[in-house]
Amino acid sequence: MRVLWVCNIMLPKIARALGRDAEPVGGWMSGLLDALEGSGTVIGVAYPSVGTETVQGMAGDTAYYSFCQPSPVLLSYDAGVEARLRGIIEAFQPDLLHIFGTEYVHSLAAVRAFGRPERTLIGIQGVLSAYAEHFMADVPLWVQKGRTFRDIVKRDNLIHQRESFLIRAEFEREALRRTGHVLGRTDWDKACTEQINPRARYHFGNEVLRDSFYEGEWEWERCEKHSLFVSQGSYPIKGLHYVLKALPRILEHYPDAKVYVAGGDITKKETLQDRLRMSSYGKYICRLIEENGLEGHVEYTGFLDEAAMKDRFLRSHVFVSPSSIENSPNSVGEAMLLGMPAVVSDVGGVKNLLTHEREGYLYQADAWYMIAYYVNKVFAMENEIQAMGAAARRRAQATHSREENSRALLAVYEELMENGHASE
Repeated sequence: MRVLWVCNIMLPKIARALGRDAEPVGGWMSGLLDALEGSGTVIGVAYPSVGTETVQGMAGDTAYYSFCQPSPVLLSYDAGVEARLRGIIEAFQPDLLHIFGTEYVHSLAAVRAFGRPERTLIGIQGVLSAYAEHFMADVPLWVQKGRTFRDIVKRDNLIHQRESFLIRAEFEREALRRTGHVLGRTDWDKACTEQINPRARYHFGNEVLRDSFYEGEWEWERCEKHSLFVSQGSYPIKGLHYVLKALPRILEHYPDAKVYVAGGDITKKETLQDRLRMSSYGKYICRLIEENGLEGHVEYTGFLDEAAMKDRFLRSHVFVSPSSIENSPNSVGEAMLLGMPAVVSDVGGVKNLLTHEREGYLYQADAWYMIAYYVNKVFAMENEIQAMGAAARRRAQATHSREENSRALLAVYEELMENGHASE
């Protein structure tokens, strides 16, 4: 069986083969690729690259192909991308097409290029049409309409960003309507995709996470006490502003509390160039820090690779996922695999990952004051918090089992092959 994956990024295995730095995202795809090794299934990987350079080759036993497109995020359909994907399909000769995510226009191009809905499987990451409904995440209107120098030059303030989601959602809907099969893992993604295409067959399949998170365990004795870790915070959906609203109430009880935020510092304003690059959302985060006296209590870590991200989890006292919408956030799964306490907004498919008060704490997404309540509750505990972490670890080991999830995906592939033969 030959399966062509269409991914959003160059996978680390391919980057290593090309002698390039791997992007610190998409770890679930790498984990799944590793888990399928030795299964007898031949995997090819196609991924986008900006510009005119295309590459192809072998990374171990995995064939890879890049397809060029004019920009990282297209807002109109490009027939050239479809033609290039058709060429890759002709070269690899797949039995099945597995598309990872619907967020980019190339997903629709791949569906069209293959032209076999009965052998096409779209794996759901997020659903843009639903995400757009929650994009602003309670940020004030002046922030939504704000336009910094950077926003004007890039035509990319929050309103434009939401509009981009809505434009791409139209291509997402067409891709889902043209496929015969959907791979999901939560009640939320099942509901969203069935509303778009009730005729597509829905298959359940949990994700495999990054290898290193299956080893090691969070320990209360070794963590930096009263530290919070947020794995993303560059735009409203990720909810950093909710955490900063909650932080003063945490500081009332724990004056040494500190928030670590993974990723680039969107509040940096040391130089003129920094200030010119600041987005409206970054400006809002700066204002929250200044108005609430949070200087010295918020630190951006910079972009973290897998090892550094795991280390940051293990050194933090509590993980907070404050998003306004998610499907099944892998950061929550990674925190659970490590057995650390987590405070998570009850959005999207999160309920399918953990049970409130057994494996972590869930709270209403816009109730930022409940972040303070649950974080303070975690901080007040000592070793007893590890019992909750142990329960989270057991749950995550089942949810993200490499063996079980790779077997389940192979079973889906086999079903598509059988259905495909029957329809021929």
